[in-house]
Amino acid sequence: MSTAENIVTTVFILLSPIGLIYGWFFYFTRMRHEPRSWRSWITVASLGLASIALLSWPVMALLMPHADWGTGAGVGHQVEWVEAWHKPIFRTLLAALILCLLGRPRLILPIAVGCVGAALFWLFSTMP
Repeated sequence: MSTAENIVTTVFILLSPIGLIYGWFFYFTRMRHEPRSWRSWITVASLGLASIALLSWPVMALLMPHADWGTGAGVGHQVEWVEAWHKPIFRTLLAALILCLLGRPRLILPIAVGCVGAALFWLFSTMP
């Protein structure tokens, strides 16, 4: 990867929690008091899916089987463990990204950045 790609990736990863926190803050301060509409429900579903995917990373890390990378004992099992998490997490983030495009217009960009940043975080933090 070039330096520019590394910078863009880092920016997305750092903005991901900020976008999701902003989305939840906006929901609890402004949207909660408004009448419910289908856009509100889609926005909450999108925020929830993206947040669950991002918060699943520490769960995956805590439950990961131990491996000794010096001798190679258990490394294959650990890599399989991490790879097994990728498919459901990336599908969840893709669903959240698609849903956010149908949600509240003000929250499309923060949630989309949150989804892309969370996917990049998962991908680059779990590479062997």
